[in-house]
Amino acid sequence: MKEQDAKDLLKRYIAGNCTEQEKGLLETWYLQHEIKDLSQIAEEDKEKQLDEIFSSLPIHHNHARRISLWPGIAAAAVALIALGSALYFYRYKLPMQEVAQHQYVNDIKPGGNKAVLTLADGRKVVLENAANGDIAKQAGVTITKTKDGQLVYEVAKVNEDPDAPNPLNTITTPKGGQYQISLPDGSNVWLNAASSLRYPLGFNKKERKVELTGEAYFEVAHNAATPFKVKTNTQEVEVLGTHFNISSYQDDENIKTTLLEGSVKVSQIQSKVSKLLKPGQQAIVTNTINVTNVDAEQAIAWKEDLFMFNEDNLDHIMRMIARWYNVEAVFNDESLKTELYSGSVSKFVNVSHVLKKLELMGGVQFTIENRIIKVSKK
Repeated sequence: MKEQDAKDLLKRYIAGNCTEQEKGLLETWYLQHEIKDLSQIAEEDKEKQLDEIFSSLPIHHNHARRISLWPGIAAAAVALIALGSALYFYRYKLPMQEVAQHQYVNDIKPGGNKAVLTLADGRKVVLENAANGDIAKQAGVTITKTKDGQLVYEVAKVNEDPDAPNPLNTITTPKGGQYQISLPDGSNVWLNAASSLRYPLGFNKKERKVELTGEAYFEVAHNAATPFKVKTNTQEVEVLGTHFNISSYQDDENIKTTLLEGSVKVSQIQSKVSKLLKPGQQAIVTNTINVTNVDAEQAIAWKEDLFMFNEDNLDHIMRMIARWYNVEAVFNDESLKTELYSGSVSKFVNVSHVLKKLELMGGVQFTIENRIIKVSKK
């Protein structure tokens, strides 16, 4: 992030106009840059200015603990005011060092672009290790891995026969992995950790259908003549061209479909109940379908490299952490599972940073042993 960009973000934060994604970007910038020495500013002046900054920030009063998301962000505002054109982070230097040292020996790095592609003939390609360029050719389809870690399908000729055999490929992400794929019709899919997508080598004129387990964000290429369908174990989503997110992890209580653009039809497979969604709505599928208005940006925060919580219980939060860091979460006190937290934090920091932010809200503490995170009452 350029200095001017950071200053602009900071000004918007103080004015209360920053989005959660922009806050996460600023935090990531902070974590990646060394704190400057502002010894020329008296500590007393720093504290006075810091108090003034904090008094101007919006405070959320509700029963959910709100994570202290931006250690150093108010300090950056102080530096911006004190030095004019310079942007420095001086406050919280020691606490951030303590975060880095917290359970340092057992700390765990974040996930990355990792996936396994299973071809129709049974061959498996570990995409993390595969060289950029053409990976395979099947039935007139060329599969290419781009330099930015994306899988692209190029179809030489569209299959005109809707009844012709259509080989299926599967892309699977492990815990600690995510991947982006461009499907044969030009639709783009972002696959979250511990997820899989099964899809044909080429779509015919009858339908475009894929099968999902786990979570994915879809940007579907518009085709009024050929609907695009996403099937999970209990629901089917049908669109012509739109942007939406589906979370269908088996260890979550509900399947959630969140619409960002366009319109989608969500159907419960067993009951045959269907609901149409408008942008900003989410369908929660159990044995029926409940539709609510939500902050759609929260649903795709993972795609924007953020953890974002809005009065989410700690059990759900720890499942998200477990998938991304490839760990197991164990609660020593079951009552902690229902504790609520709100806030957001970058996904691309070591797990100790995320856990420490939760600890700072009080009531909970964590220990790491091998790849097991133990959750205890503080």
